[in-house]
Amino acid sequence: MFTLIITLVLAAILPANVAAFRILVRVHPRRRAIVIALIVIGNVMWLFFPIQNARTDFSRVIRATLAPPWFAWTCFAILYTAFALLLAIPWLALRRRVTFAQFARWPSRLFLWATLFALVIGVWNALVPLRIERVPVTLDTLPRELDGSRIALISDLHTGLYSRTSRLETIFATAAAQKPDVILLAGDNIDDDPIFVTKLLAATRVLDARVPLIAVLGNHEMYGQPFEVIDRLRGSRIRLLVNEGAAVKNVWIAGLSDFAARTPKLAPDVDAALRGRPPNAFPILFAHQPKAFAEGIKRSLPLTLCGHSHGGQCAIRPLGWSLAGVFLPYHMGLYRRGASQLYLNTGTGYWLLPWRFGIGISPEITVIELRKRSAGVSPAGSAASRR
Repeated sequence: MFTLIITLVLAAILPANVAAFRILVRVHPRRRAIVIALIVIGNVMWLFFPIQNARTDFSRVIRATLAPPWFAWTCFAILYTAFALLLAIPWLALRRRVTFAQFARWPSRLFLWATLFALVIGVWNALVPLRIERVPVTLDTLPRELDGSRIALISDLHTGLYSRTSRLETIFATAAAQKPDVILLAGDNIDDDPIFVTKLLAATRVLDARVPLIAVLGNHEMYGQPFEVIDRLRGSRIRLLVNEGAAVKNVWIAGLSDFAARTPKLAPDVDAALRGRPPNAFPILFAHQPKAFAEGIKRSLPLTLCGHSHGGQCAIRPLGWSLAGVFLPYHMGLYRRGASQLYLNTGTGYWLLPWRFGIGISPEITVIELRKRSAGVSPAGSAASRR
């Protein structure tokens, strides 16, 4: 991990910081004090990296307080440097008549105001709205008695120090108001530290005890102390599935462990998750990362439910584009591959920086409605078939 951090610093982050600082003070010399303040605030987290996982009250406060501005400034420095490099291309043709600072001043101002606008809108969008994404999923093999069944899917809550209990309660209450047969928590339910399981569980008090609440582990549970998370959740209001299944009505929720597991004991095991399934129970593969869909396709499982991508926290849903799609083949919404389908929730919380920007990327609660395909009806018009 230390080597990875050093490599990132040398390869991208440190040069971008230096370049952004030099360009900003050159183009906007009267704002030099502001630039210095921003670069200090945006980089002070580096001093505390060695203790970020120390699991003390001090380390938790430091991480929760300083990591968001560090991440925001790092992203800005990289983007602003790239923007300045693009500006330098047309400036080369004019360099004998105008300095780069003069040429770049107004474009830079527009970039900075656009960044501020995106920051404010993105923070509001991450903290205030709560979107219900209603997704009918038509399945050939669905038993007729399950036609119309509902699953509420919540993902990536990242419960941490500054997570508001009232917000978590609103999320659970809103999910319950959709009258689902089961509520699923698709991993990254806490932000690394097992101590936040207590806050997560406290918010579940708004739920009717008769509504099943089932969870799987995500990569952020694995980054912390996964066995402690498992111990804290066993016997609680949240039923945690770690390579095991649970029957809800006539549905078998096959809960997979996460691919970020650092011990073979927690490695994903689809066979174990499906073991014990009654012969007539309809299987749903449930995991944090969409990597699990490969297993769903391989085994011809009809439906896989995941989270993980957050949609990159920047997306235009009507166009099917998200920042996460640059890195992941499955990043948002409904997909069909042969007889198997995947739905990927783009996150009900946020990671590190409370920021979500774009169209259709506000915090999501998915309501999956299972539908039995009628004889002779083609799937060609489904959302899944278009991906």
